[in-house]
Amino acid sequence: MQFKSDRLSFRLINDADFPHIYRLQSDPVAMHFIRPVVTEEAPVWERMAIWEKYAAENPGFGVLAMESTDNQLFIGYAVFRHLHFQPGNEVEVGYTISKEHTGQGLATEATQRMMKYGLDEMGISKFVAYTNQLNLASNRVLEKCGFARVGEEVVNDLDCFRWEIEL
Repeated sequence: MQFKSDRLSFRLINDADFPHIYRLQSDPVAMHFIRPVVTEEAPVWERMAIWEKYAAENPGFGVLAMESTDNQLFIGYAVFRHLHFQPGNEVEVGYTISKEHTGQGLATEATQRMMKYGLDEMGISKFVAYTNQLNLASNRVLEKCGFARVGEEVVNDLDCFRWEIEL
């Protein structure tokens, strides 16, 4: 599973990505609106094992490394998965971008490209996403991508908006 946008290259996460994933998941700025930060490596390894198993069992879905197409610099990671990693659930798109790469339109580009991949390669036309209610930047990304806010849910103990789009 690999695809590209103008500035981003997407591929499935692998063990070599651990330092990047750990750096993001232990960064209070990157995780502020997503989940509590991790302070030990073990939980990140456990999450990555779940991600790898899910991708192996569900071809075309998974957690994706996002790298710059210019220099292969790790930008962040994205999810293109069944909600809660449960096959048969709705398909969720999302992203975590390192703080040095925010504010450049990469989240919008990533979201649009994942939806295009889903529609063109997987035949999926409906997507969901979640944002913390206070995350104005991510709320704006989903609005720009055409998502509609349809409700509120608690995700990772945070009050979140639920967003949907049907292409």
